[in-house]
Amino acid sequence: MVHKHHATADHYDLRLELDGVLKSWAVPKGPSLNPADKRLAVATEDHPIDYIDFEGVIPEGEYGGGPMIVWDTGVWAPMGDPRSDIDKGSFKFRLAGDKLNGGWMLTRLKGRPEDGNKQNWLLFKERDPAMDTEIDILEARPESVKSGRRIEELVAPPPAPQPPAKRTRPQPGKLAGAAKAAMAHKLELQLATAASEPPKADSRWLHEIKFDGYRTAAFVEDGTAKLITRGGLDWTRRYGDLPRAFGALSCKQAVIDGEIVVLDEKGISRFGMLQEALGNGEGDKLIFYAFDLVHLDGWDLKAVPLVKRKGLLAQLLSGYVTPSSAIQYSDHVEGDGQPLFQQASEIGLEGIVSKRSDSVYQGGRTSTWLKIKAPKTGDFVIAGYSQSDAAGGIGALAMAEWVGDDLVYRGKVGTGMDAATMRPLHARLERMRIPDKLEGAPKEILAVRPVLTARIQYGSITTDGMLRHATFKGLREAELTTAPEPTRQRIISDADLAGIWVTNPTRRLFGKSGPTKLDIAVYYASVGDFMLPHLFNRPVSLFRCPSSKLAECFFQRHPFTGMPPTVKSFATKNSEGETKTFITVEDAKAYLALAQFGVIEYHAWGTHERHLDKPDRVVFDLDPGEGIAWREVVNAAVYLKGELEGIGLVPFVKTTGGKGVHIVVPITQKLGWKEMHRASAAVAERLAASAKDAFVTTMGAQNRKGRIFIDYHRNARSATAVAAYSLRARPHLPASTPISWRDLESIDSPQDLNYTSLPPLLSTSGDPWADINESSRDLKP
Repeated sequence: MVHKHHATADHYDLRLELDGVLKSWAVPKGPSLNPADKRLAVATEDHPIDYIDFEGVIPEGEYGGGPMIVWDTGVWAPMGDPRSDIDKGSFKFRLAGDKLNGGWMLTRLKGRPEDGNKQNWLLFKERDPAMDTEIDILEARPESVKSGRRIEELVAPPPAPQPPAKRTRPQPGKLAGAAKAAMAHKLELQLATAASEPPKADSRWLHEIKFDGYRTAAFVEDGTAKLITRGGLDWTRRYGDLPRAFGALSCKQAVIDGEIVVLDEKGISRFGMLQEALGNGEGDKLIFYAFDLVHLDGWDLKAVPLVKRKGLLAQLLSGYVTPSSAIQYSDHVEGDGQPLFQQASEIGLEGIVSKRSDSVYQGGRTSTWLKIKAPKTGDFVIAGYSQSDAAGGIGALAMAEWVGDDLVYRGKVGTGMDAATMRPLHARLERMRIPDKLEGAPKEILAVRPVLTARIQYGSITTDGMLRHATFKGLREAELTTAPEPTRQRIISDADLAGIWVTNPTRRLFGKSGPTKLDIAVYYASVGDFMLPHLFNRPVSLFRCPSSKLAECFFQRHPFTGMPPTVKSFATKNSEGETKTFITVEDAKAYLALAQFGVIEYHAWGTHERHLDKPDRVVFDLDPGEGIAWREVVNAAVYLKGELEGIGLVPFVKTTGGKGVHIVVPITQKLGWKEMHRASAAVAERLAASAKDAFVTTMGAQNRKGRIFIDYHRNARSATAVAAYSLRARPHLPASTPISWRDLESIDSPQDLNYTSLPPLLSTSGDPWADINESSRDLKP
């Protein structure tokens, strides 16, 4: 029989009657009818036969406290000598139950010294008529076979009411290490160092849940709070009503370190849900998990041992924290971190953070705080697949990653894909087949264009670079929401397309797995209706790659020999009075014809030829320095959007095709280039001054280390910025993509917007910059 048991966490208990007892295994994720699903099964103590039909609620405080139902029952038969097979760790048997039938296998995993006497097994279904790769039996049949009730219907009696705890005012001055000091208004957050596993059986460590949200410091003063991000940005306004929750705390001043999250129905923090809540203005969904107290009522607590700081924090929050409050205390366990880590892994948490209980608070990354992610996840390119006669058509996916310009094979992934996922993926991969062989991959692998990215969960990477125990978790694909009308006008006609040709259409650029010359031509034909309104009659510089080697590519900003006759050239004087000739694209045929000349990138001026000396667009290029992740760039861009709107401008945003973003502001044509450059410099300086720890406006890699460079120098006469929808000359050809501000926060990696993924997205979403010209505002000198 199988019990479904809600104790510390939901799990299922498989029990087989043998020698007068019930041999038992706890299966955290429950049994699956899909043979591809290998489920952890932890051997537990034998249970008495009387337990076989127990259903009810085990009282709190007793071992296994919580509700339990008889989820399935029936008879079983061994397929060998059961005692010998269990001893050997390879146990096959058949089930004939109401929900589970056919052949099954339990195989014991190799034990580790730290596991002690605990035996970990894997439970999985054998391939036979009783298997089912499409139905999740746990969701399809959640009820008890004994009573028909669901486990949620078994409710434990409520605990006896407790008198309210007497609130005592925290006294920070009594703690060793506390120092009398004024409250600082900025804090360099302490960061954790990545580790492969938590410290075990060491009383000097405490262990907390790792959250998936925005790390934030709360500066509380006289009943109001400022919420400052890890990058030093003041996001108090963006967090809606959450800052008001700190006003009830019984303190005059406090600096609290924590994380802002949104929880799913299982109580697990989900970053995607946090982004959605912020995008929709749903501040009531935000929760601040407090895990450290750095300052309280005139006392600096950084030198106080962590466990004492947390004790003081718990005292400060006592009486204010309820199950539904916006502020929560991040509790911990002490000693051995392995049990918490295993439980976090089983229920799908991010992992845990282990901290030395006697550690002081130090800004920057330290070894006294460790972060242990469970298990490892990474993004890998799908470079091929093997065929299968089973449902779905895919035997395994070939994973690879870019190392410079080379695509390096990282192994096969054959688990984690159900038929519903495999069928459409197989159809897509068939259309992406290429004749090349993937170097290092087995012979049966059919190579495809390396443009799809998969999220892979894996145990480790071997010394020769191969993934071990890898599981497919889904495609990492960008999605764009529908843009408001008008989204598109018909610019490229059939006649324009009919007159275009390219020589050497199958020649590959940037390596054996790179795109072909024809791929690039087809991309620009596909996105032309969206791109050309932002390109027509603007002076352009072209980045040309006439050969397959990136080292031989070059910029072309002046007319060239053999230039298509439909590309227009014009003369103008530069700031030194010299006459220079530049080029523009003024019709669809000129744009399409440039594919023959190896044009990969388009870079445009911030003005039109008809008002050449009166710019109409300002570009702020956010260029992240060393140590800045994409998520921080997004946070910074959203913050700057608010600041620009505060001075009456309407900012638009696009990815650059690299690590940064461009904030593009349409302006009326009232200023000349020098005035506009000075004005944009003043705006950039003002933006940087609003968050000095996050931004810098001084050039040089050393100046922007750990900060984001706001580059306004693209706003000088004849300077260019990569054009909207232009490809970038990199191995997988990402595009500089205009996106809505809401979409910006939902993109995991801007490189996913590339020459194959972007055209179909645009066909359904439209151009989010469709009304950019109608949003022009005056830029004050």
